[in-house]
Amino acid sequence: MYYLMHHFNPDFDRLHLKPSENGTEATGVDLYNLGYAQNVLAGQKLAELIPIEEPGPGQDPRFCSDQPILPVGLNTCVDPSNPLALLATASGHVFYMNDKIAVKTLLNVPQDVDFKTGNIFFIGDVAVHGSVKAGFSVHGNNVRVMGVVEGANVRAHTHLLVEGGVWGGVGEKGLVYAGGNLKCSFLEKAEARARGNMLVNQNCLFSTVYAGASMVVQGKVYGGEINALGNVFAGTQLGNRAEISTVVHLGYDPITTLHMKRLEAIIAEQAQVIKHLTAVAGHLPVNANATTLRLQFLREKQQQHQEERERLMKKMTEAEKQISRCRLLCQGTVFPGVEITIGRVYMRVERQYIKSMFYLGDREIVVEPMPATVKMG
Repeated sequence: MYYLMHHFNPDFDRLHLKPSENGTEATGVDLYNLGYAQNVLAGQKLAELIPIEEPGPGQDPRFCSDQPILPVGLNTCVDPSNPLALLATASGHVFYMNDKIAVKTLLNVPQDVDFKTGNIFFIGDVAVHGSVKAGFSVHGNNVRVMGVVEGANVRAHTHLLVEGGVWGGVGEKGLVYAGGNLKCSFLEKAEARARGNMLVNQNCLFSTVYAGASMVVQGKVYGGEINALGNVFAGTQLGNRAEISTVVHLGYDPITTLHMKRLEAIIAEQAQVIKHLTAVAGHLPVNANATTLRLQFLREKQQQHQEERERLMKKMTEAEKQISRCRLLCQGTVFPGVEITIGRVYMRVERQYIKSMFYLGDREIVVEPMPATVKMG
């Protein structure tokens, strides 16, 4: 007789998920992380047959059999080095399908991501057939959200598609990230980051954007800040009549820019603490007490952060060789009040421009009519 020992939960049912007990002191449970998918890696052992005389304590009779037959299903195989073990041949989520152990590389979420599903963390591709509600998150390889990302966090290791758009929500700020390209219907009061290109089919309003290549917005762009390494295209308008703060930075890698901003904030905060501790410690030696030890530690960390800042500055300086290729283009109206930075050169728009292109000339930003054909690569 053989017993099939599983290395995953064979009775897993995502329709009846229960909160884990790793919650806060107030709730006692974690309502946001319900374990929606059982992730496995290619080559991982899923189950194995163990010879037994008869079912023992804790051994479910359902998984006892007289024959050493493994339930080989989709994307699984018998271990070549052990005929009694079952392996995953692909990375994905494991479950029973038609009495066979199967692994699927695509995770379909047929509803909103909310308290019924909890956060979604999957090593493969994810398709959400609804919206991602405020306070929840979705992480995957390629991610497709058919609804709206509302005050939520969605991260795609490769490409991200949000068909319903991204909205910061009430009292929240949505964050979407793509390791490759990002495409969505709209951005409003949100933060969007992509190491590749970014396409917004409608409007980009009051949002902070970091595009590692170029960005195209088919509709309006106003409010917030856009950072792009390449070109930026705005369709119907850039800025608005009320001169709401609208800032466009071109020419630097946005992820480096973001890292630089964080470093600057950390260094500034450390400087304040060091100043205070220096006044308290006086001229005491380094090992005098806990205060002097902490002061020494912070000085060393600050030195490390300053060296990292110098490294980033050097990287940004080297990138300036390509800045002359950057273009800001608007098919419609560019309103006064828009602030444009290309490399280290700054311009504040003082009058309306229609169908215009902005680029870096000889130490100044030049404005010309938009060309008939535009290459955004």
